[in-house]
Amino acid sequence: MARTFTISSTAQAQRLNLERDLNEAQRAAVACGDGPKLVIAGAGSGKTRTITYRVAWLIAKGILPSQILLATFTNKAAREMFSRVEALTGGDGLGRRPSALPSATPPDGVGPASVAGSLWGGTFHAIGNRLLRHHAAQAGLEPNYSIVDEADQRDLLKLCVTEAKVRVDDKRFPAPALIADLLSMAFNTQRPLAVVVEERAPHFLQWIGELERISARYDAKKRSANVVDYDDLLRFWLRLLDGHPAIAERLGRQFRRLLVDEYQDTNIIQARIIERLAEHNGRNLMVVGDDSQSIYGWRGANYDNILKFPERNPGTEIFKLELNYRSTPEILEFTNASIHHNHRQHRKTLVAQRPRGSLPVVLPLNDVYQEAAFVAERVLQLRDDGIPLEEIAVLYRAHAHSSILQAELIKRNIPYEVRSGVRFFEQAHIKDVVAHLKVLDNPFDEMAWRRLWLMLPRIGHATAARLWEAISPAAAPLQAVLAESIRGSLPSAAQVSFKRFQHDLRALASMAEDASPSALIQAVMETAYLDYLRATYDDVPSRLEDLQQLTVFARAYRTRRSFLSELVLLGELYGQGVTGNGSADSERLILSSVHQAKGLEWRVVFLIRMCEGAFPSEIALREPEGEEEERRIFYVATTRAKDELYIAYPLMEMSGRANASLLLQPSRFLREIRFSLYEYGQLETQDGANSWEADRSSD
Repeated sequence: MARTFTISSTAQAQRLNLERDLNEAQRAAVACGDGPKLVIAGAGSGKTRTITYRVAWLIAKGILPSQILLATFTNKAAREMFSRVEALTGGDGLGRRPSALPSATPPDGVGPASVAGSLWGGTFHAIGNRLLRHHAAQAGLEPNYSIVDEADQRDLLKLCVTEAKVRVDDKRFPAPALIADLLSMAFNTQRPLAVVVEERAPHFLQWIGELERISARYDAKKRSANVVDYDDLLRFWLRLLDGHPAIAERLGRQFRRLLVDEYQDTNIIQARIIERLAEHNGRNLMVVGDDSQSIYGWRGANYDNILKFPERNPGTEIFKLELNYRSTPEILEFTNASIHHNHRQHRKTLVAQRPRGSLPVVLPLNDVYQEAAFVAERVLQLRDDGIPLEEIAVLYRAHAHSSILQAELIKRNIPYEVRSGVRFFEQAHIKDVVAHLKVLDNPFDEMAWRRLWLMLPRIGHATAARLWEAISPAAAPLQAVLAESIRGSLPSAAQVSFKRFQHDLRALASMAEDASPSALIQAVMETAYLDYLRATYDDVPSRLEDLQQLTVFARAYRTRRSFLSELVLLGELYGQGVTGNGSADSERLILSSVHQAKGLEWRVVFLIRMCEGAFPSEIALREPEGEEEERRIFYVATTRAKDELYIAYPLMEMSGRANASLLLQPSRFLREIRFSLYEYGQLETQDGANSWEADRSSD
């Protein structure tokens, strides 16, 4: 049974001084009463502070941490919020493992939920996984199900295509990655697959019958293998609530207060889940977000979730956080002027709390090469003025827009970092080792078995398929793999390596019950896999170091199941790939797409390729309400700047024909802003060097 706790009045007074720590709008949102609440938190307005003070305030008022559910969109946000709540409450009542549901002890904490003890929270997928582990039978799952990541999902879909005997020789057929995207979009937007295909990939409409059959086969294989994908964590969570009213009511009563961060980024399923829970707790639901920063429609986010929240939840009290602590007044006046051109929004005006600075600069340049040269030159000037490179960012609408700039930075020996790359847990050697733990935890995980078998000499996809056919009917597939009869069924050339595989697997299985995840990983590194790694991959020392770090990471988990769930769900915990020159410990200029820059800030921001056809995106403009979402992307980009904002666009673009070029128009988002709100820069060439000056004349 979960223990109760109290926070002393002294601690409360010290840590929750709302008059001292919050502005008037923040205080109103933090100390509001019961019922549905919508907090419109403008960029740089202290959203995280408001949410964490709200949680701490609820705890101080007697709500148990176990009765609060906080859903976030990134693990980074969850960790930061839980850390702040612990600081505000002094950790009282938060140092224990997550509280149980009323009837039973819950499984091991998953994700950030364990950071703040009995406070429930984390990403939607992490929370869904934790609840489904507890209610697997009612949801139609076995409690030891595995979670397949995107790469395994593609492999499973590829297998489904093969088994469906789709003839792809004479006609083009979508790749497994595209099929996965189409299936996910259909689920998250709750639209028929045919509608999604027609909208996003109409050239594949001829295959709609095959795609629907593959979708059904994919679902059947997941069930037989006892695996789920990311979407399934939401699918079965909603199915649990809709199909079992008693459980939905109990969860609603358990979570007396529901809070959701970044509500503008939720899809239809996530909104249904959270608002379904709220039906049973008096609609004590607070959603926080900024409709002006809703920029993920392309991946299924539903703008109406935040826009029409008051319509779906009568009596909603709306709070607007409009005091901005990040940017200068000049930058905010510029961004306000842009976003006010959108018609469908919760109207607000950001008000700066900082002293005045310089106007944003809009700079037309001859072409993309001069654009790149200007950015590089100005970055060097800023660096000489004492601004570190990591406090400067170059943003762009599409990653391809950075290619010329990267070449220019290399030429000038300016170190830079591109915010992209393969995530740590998605690296092949990490997945190889994790597959060993997966088969120990869930012996029906077909994709994990196939990964292990394909590492063995003389075993290809056909032989791996026969192995699976041989062991899948068994009640204990792990024991079936260890049988001598299985080895005897293989070609003689494959039997030697398979015997060593059986020996290693038997040793791992014998220690699996008592060994920690980190000990199991270390044991895998003492098997024949080490020979495979050395013979297969380049940069072996670096990969061995990665695996050592995986061992260190695993020390925080007591069970294989909690570790495996965390590893899949917390991909963003690991470092991202870096492109560019400069040593790992040197400062670097940041290059990022606008979407990846959301939630971040820099002293100086450059926004490049700000011309029609590039920003707004031509493809996005074909979508319903695409222009308004593109304007919101522009709003997100400009609100990342704290002190200085530079916006550049090329005047000419090579058309592809010899000696031919196209005249480019500045973006409509620039043309619609009053000239008085920015300086019009001019580039001049003096003694072979580029310099610029701003036109400070009035209208």
